[in-house]
Amino acid sequence: MKIHQLRYFITVAEELHYSRAAEKLNISQPPLSQQIKQLEDDLGVVLFKRNKRNVQLTEAGKSFYENSKLIIHYIEHAKKEALRIQEGEIGGITLGFGGSAAFDILPEIIKACNLSIPDVKIDLKQLTTSEQLRALEEKKIDVGILVTPIKTPGIETKFFRKEELVLCLNTDHPLAKTDEPIDPKDLKSENFILPPRNEGDGYYKSIFQVYNDGGFFPNIIQTAKEQHTMVSLVAAKIGVVIVPQSTTFIKLSNITYKSFNKKFYKVSSLAWKKDNMNPVINSFLKVMEQSVLPKFN
Repeated sequence: MKIHQLRYFITVAEELHYSRAAEKLNISQPPLSQQIKQLEDDLGVVLFKRNKRNVQLTEAGKSFYENSKLIIHYIEHAKKEALRIQEGEIGGITLGFGGSAAFDILPEIIKACNLSIPDVKIDLKQLTTSEQLRALEEKKIDVGILVTPIKTPGIETKFFRKEELVLCLNTDHPLAKTDEPIDPKDLKSENFILPPRNEGDGYYKSIFQVYNDGGFFPNIIQTAKEQHTMVSLVAAKIGVVIVPQSTTFIKLSNITYKSFNKKFYKVSSLAWKKDNMNPVINSFLKVMEQSVLPKFN
């Protein structure tokens, strides 16, 4: 039994006329009659009562007609779903992101994906840049939003945004009371809170732009992975911290953010493993390019 035989049978069953069915199927009548006869032989049942005047379905034919329609429906559904999966319209993707991305990037991504690829499930994992690179290698995440540049073979990247760095300090700090932007040279004697060096070389190098410009090596008094933790340490007067602009979404009563007297930036990019065969990656990247990236550039 073949799928095209089911289609032929359904058409004859609905037309109850071989000539009209053949015309509708765009084939001649003899091959159509042969296919129906072969189908009956394969099934071992008579599907039609035939005489010179008309064609009628047998009781077995009526039952087989209803089931044949269901079979064709499921085949068409399976075909469409397989195509949508191949095109990345159905499925799942695991997205890695750094702490500051949660403030402004993630809401835009989720909104855009819900509109453009609503049948794709997005699983979120908050990870540092180093953790994301390991997870990409091990295919524990499909796409990462991380600090670049990176030098990892097999990892593709696409520029996301260039984000200005600012200084977070306690409101009691003397530099918090001035209206002037911060000169890096004025930070030589400060105690600094930094992310661990091994958690992201790109972010570390971004921050060191400020120290290099000020002509000093920082006195690192404390390290912390998360933006919230670093800002809380500033509130506790442990030290000061250089953070990306998006961190200013964190508001505490006794902290403030100050710009520098020149621009320093952290660069973030999308990253994915070149040999990752998840078809959702391409559809996700298209949504990012069309709907999300323009809002951050």
